[in-house]
Amino acid sequence: MQGNDLKLLVPAALTMTYLNAGTLGPTPSPALAAAAASELEWVEAGPGWHDHYINAKAEVRQFAKRVERAMPDGVVTITQNNSESILRVLWGMELQAGEEIITTDHEHGAVVQSLSAIMRRFDVRVRVAEVNSPRGFVEDVRALLNHRTRLVVMSHVSHLTGWELPVADIVTLTQAYPRCRVLVDGAQALGNIVVQPHRLGCDFYVFCGHKWMMAPAGWAGLWVRHDRREELFTRWPAEPSPLEPKALEQGPLSSFSDAGDDLEYGTRCWPRVAAWSVTWDYFEEEGFHNHARYQLDLADEARARISRVDGFAVNCPQLDNMRATALMTVSCRQLGAGLAQWLYQRRIVTKAQSAAGGIRISWAAFNTIDDLEALVGACADL
Repeated sequence: MQGNDLKLLVPAALTMTYLNAGTLGPTPSPALAAAAASELEWVEAGPGWHDHYINAKAEVRQFAKRVERAMPDGVVTITQNNSESILRVLWGMELQAGEEIITTDHEHGAVVQSLSAIMRRFDVRVRVAEVNSPRGFVEDVRALLNHRTRLVVMSHVSHLTGWELPVADIVTLTQAYPRCRVLVDGAQALGNIVVQPHRLGCDFYVFCGHKWMMAPAGWAGLWVRHDRREELFTRWPAEPSPLEPKALEQGPLSSFSDAGDDLEYGTRCWPRVAAWSVTWDYFEEEGFHNHARYQLDLADEARARISRVDGFAVNCPQLDNMRATALMTVSCRQLGAGLAQWLYQRRIVTKAQSAAGGIRISWAAFNTIDDLEALVGACADL
């Protein structure tokens, strides 16, 4: 079920041409209903009812196990957003003054802000590789790697261009440095392309449900390779009963869970993950690869047609080891980033992208050829 069949279940896509799943994916009505029902049950039972709270946490663990089946060879922790997942890794690593972290010039503010905090706290140095480096991105990273490199932090899909970056190639480079780890920000990947962290070879992978997966905002995940879990000091010890503060006088708690819940703790509105479970069902049953192909076909057609409109240009990968995805950027000579507002007045939702001098467009599973015609027609009218 893609295109028009799915669109009938997405209220926002019925009232406008919605091309901004890369920011927030509109949630289908069955998932909204599941979230509302779980929320109502949570409220009516009384959030403080212990059995209900414990059962709700168990349901989240069951969902995490389902994600692990799609992302094997690691454990999955359910978090509230990608920023939390990133911080779990950065603050959990045993970083030393003078060590270095490599990142790219295409990273989201969640990565930039987190790295800034780590620099202040641990006196580490951050070095930046250029995605569009004249000598090539992989070669730029190769030149920055050295025996002090402790971590490489990079996007799987660039939020600035929509290009899939060569994560596996970078992982191969880092294997010459045994202490170096690779953290991948998959915020723009899950539901856009097929995500298989174990095949990339990375150590940590963060992802979220509120973009192409169309879950309500507030849910994300962290995948940690099995043999890297012991390296994270942000893991929560298994909770003894009762949890006695006096026990800390004997030293830190040391009994950990074998599941991803060792990176989860605290009071949250657990039942709302029910909506993500519904959209996960949909992607899993239809096939992540089928969605990726459908969306990419729309994006490729849009790239071809918009590039033929006078005054518009489409940003495409220039290197063989980078690939286009269902996320794309378009520059507009006449309006620049103001094109987003101009289109919104015509009920076409995109994202302003100042760096591109235009807009960012996300093609999702509920989009159709009619959406493409509306966008291309509007560009031609301008």
